[in-house]
Amino acid sequence: MLTKLVGSNMIFEPKPKERRGDLFNFEEEVERIIRELHDPLTRLIVIKGPRRTGKSSILRVGLNESKLSYVLIDMREFEDVDRRSFSYELSEVLGEIIKCKRETILGRVKAVSFLGIRVELGREETTDPAFRYKAFLRGINRWAEKKNTYFVLAIDEAQEVAKINFDRYLAFVYDTLKRIKIVLTGSQIGVITNLLDNPKRPLFGRARIDINTRYLSEREAIEFLRAGFRENGLEIDENILRYVVKKLNGNAGWLTLFGWFVVKGQSVDEALDKVLELGANLVYEEFQKFLDTRGVGKRRYIEVAKILAEGPKRWKEVKTLLELRLKRRIPNNQLSKYLNELRKYGFIMKQENKYLIPDPILRYAVLTKF
Repeated sequence: MLTKLVGSNMIFEPKPKERRGDLFNFEEEVERIIRELHDPLTRLIVIKGPRRTGKSSILRVGLNESKLSYVLIDMREFEDVDRRSFSYELSEVLGEIIKCKRETILGRVKAVSFLGIRVELGREETTDPAFRYKAFLRGINRWAEKKNTYFVLAIDEAQEVAKINFDRYLAFVYDTLKRIKIVLTGSQIGVITNLLDNPKRPLFGRARIDINTRYLSEREAIEFLRAGFRENGLEIDENILRYVVKKLNGNAGWLTLFGWFVVKGQSVDEALDKVLELGANLVYEEFQKFLDTRGVGKRRYIEVAKILAEGPKRWKEVKTLLELRLKRRIPNNQLSKYLNELRKYGFIMKQENKYLIPDPILRYAVLTKF
């Protein structure tokens, strides 16, 4: 039964949250971010977790409530990341934030003044605006020292910075610009872990604070839906909530989208169909981008995903089924590589010695679109 009363639809707003009151069940994570941002001993914070489990929201709420100045770069804005476009974007955003007064000669910046600090631009920074961010950050660090405060450089979906070797500059910031905090988020857990724990990467060995997000438990997911609907003046039968959670698991992103459709007038079944349709298209594109980098192994990755979409499997079960489908023997090390890569990019996980696809929408997309 569904009864409409009154409401505002903030929990079910389908975008990253900016205010604590719009979050659900992330109090501990937000408090820890704020605490660590103000701790002089903390230089690097890493927020990791599966896709659509609240990383971007707790990052934004934590940044806003810290009352510190910050710049946030969302790497999803860059469809094809290259060093120059990223550097240019960072320079532009920093320039807007510090509201610099530019002194120009024939359109070429020679110096900027902001917050009482004058920054002379070097030759590279003068001739190439893409690299002004270096001068800006050095100047911001001096201002923060003077004001006894911190500035936060936050990068959402930060695993992408490895493609342009920006982690080399982040290591420089960590080691040298002591008043600038670095916050990174990543949904490709294995990739961002490699970025930080690989001895060959620049950030290796730097002390950091890890904050992990997760899927909601069944109880938490039901309460999440109940809270969102109550906020909008809707009361839904408990059995319906359990049915929805069984279909969408504890993925806060899909639950939010479902709630939004219901609030907008869709029936429960219509809303579920919409989430499956839109979600499947989204995760299909995400998975397809991964497959496009797999070369001749693309078909094998698809078959492994299809096997796991049918249900959790042990390593030996995956091997047997894969060899039956491909009608050829698969070396053990090759299968381990496929499973490890899928785990590294966050598409599958391992629980109790079984591999599985935790996202029900990805399972649906794999079974219907490949």
